[in-house]
Amino acid sequence: MTQDLKTAKTFFLISAILHICYFFGIGTSLLFSGVIAGIFSCGTGCFVVIIPIINIVACVMDFIAYNKLNTLNAPDTYKTMYNAAIFDIISIVTGNIISLVFGILILQNLKKEENIAFLKDKGIY
Repeated sequence: MTQDLKTAKTFFLISAILHICYFFGIGTSLLFSGVIAGIFSCGTGCFVVIIPIINIVACVMDFIAYNKLNTLNAPDTYKTMYNAAIFDIISIVTGNIISLVFGILILQNLKKEENIAFLKDKGIY
């Protein structure tokens, strides 16, 4: 495994843990306030509830990508890593700057030919 993919695996794990922390830190309060705002604003305030869902989706995607990099035998590993990195970038909406940086670094590392060649050699591209 190349060093870039080992680093990406670590980034996915850290980012998943951060998403959990962000969800329980600000997500639960946004869920509660979104429901209250939805009641008092005839439903338009319910859009605030979407923000914590981004953390949950990004967390699940990060754990899936981490697991695929851990085993190195699952098909479509590249696509899963790419999608997880995109969700990490989208998580800036929730204020998660660290995952944004990790997502950008992972996308940069995925573009390298040596990483693509390694994934193709393993048959998991």
